[in-house]
Amino acid sequence: MRLSPNKIEYLAEKVLDMIEKDRQIHIQTNSDLVYRVVADILYDDIKTEDAIDEEVEELLQQYRSKVNAMDIDVGALRNKMKREIAKKHGFLL
Repeated sequence: MRLSPNKIEYLAEKVLDMIEKDRQIHIQTNSDLVYRVVADILYDDIKTEDAIDEEVEELLQQYRSKVNAMDIDVGALRNKMKREIAKKHGFLL
């Protein structure tokens, strides 16, 4: 899933807004720092998910003839592979 830098910034602003409105959370640092951390985490997660997607596509290309010969639903296989690779890397989708 690709998000533009503008969308990442928008989401980071929304998360920061939710944090600031929550009476149980007290920010003890600069709000700009919290915003930057949230945006960086979102960016890193997207980057990790993109890397997982690339790994899945490489594996599918590598075994394309076998997959086609077995008449397997490629979409379902792609999703299963993505979940397994993410799990192997300790990444929660």
